[in-house]
Amino acid sequence: MACFVLVHGAWHGGWCWRDVRAILRDHGHDVFTPTLTGLGERSHLMSPDIDMNTHILDVVNVIEWEELDDVILVGHSYGGNVITGVADRIKDRLRHVVYLDAFIPEDGESPASHMMKVLNPAVTDQEIEANIALRRAAADELGGSHTHYTNLFDIPEDRPEQYDWVKRRITRHPVRAQVSPMKLENGGSDGIPRTYILCTERPERTAFMVLAERFKGAIGWTSRELPTGHDAMVTMPEETAALLMEAAGG
Repeated sequence: MACFVLVHGAWHGGWCWRDVRAILRDHGHDVFTPTLTGLGERSHLMSPDIDMNTHILDVVNVIEWEELDDVILVGHSYGGNVITGVADRIKDRLRHVVYLDAFIPEDGESPASHMMKVLNPAVTDQEIEANIALRRAAADELGGSHTHYTNLFDIPEDRPEQYDWVKRRITRHPVRAQVSPMKLENGGSDGIPRTYILCTERPERTAFMVLAERFKGAIGWTSRELPTGHDAMVTMPEETAALLMEAAGG
């Protein structure tokens, strides 16, 4: 039996892991799916003060208060930033870290700057600052920003049971969490066995494709792919769960 902590991405909540969670539990595993502050069923806590540190502590505290060890820590999309910060702080509590179509920031990078640098290594500080300013300007009075994904994370509209389910549940994301820099003092997730799962059915080249290529074949990394859009935990829950169990060792 393994212990999984599954961290959702931007605009989502712990709800998005529903099907994957059920499959893992049916196999006898313990599964925790925390919702980050200001999102999902915790959207009433939206505040301009929510930053990356808030979200890292959300997950660290679940692991510490539940007294979890030997954790398989999984992050989807924006959640990759969060789990990198979690691993940096409580590395000794983790068995394996899984990035599901997710970001892998370095020290000093914000989610926004990290994405821009991955897609365009020649991007200037001025361009990054301009992008961050636009993000801040687009936020509402509580510091929340709406999703810019017009295609609803690549979920086909002809799958209403998935498309409508996600569309009903997405919420604003705390903009400060998207633009606040990471503070990594222990190498992030370095030193822990890691898996990168790339979602390949995308309408255009993504930062996740660049990251998957960067770490493919690297020491300590396992690379896997899923032929689906960005929200694999929704569109391919069985296959996603199988890869997570593989990372856990069976």
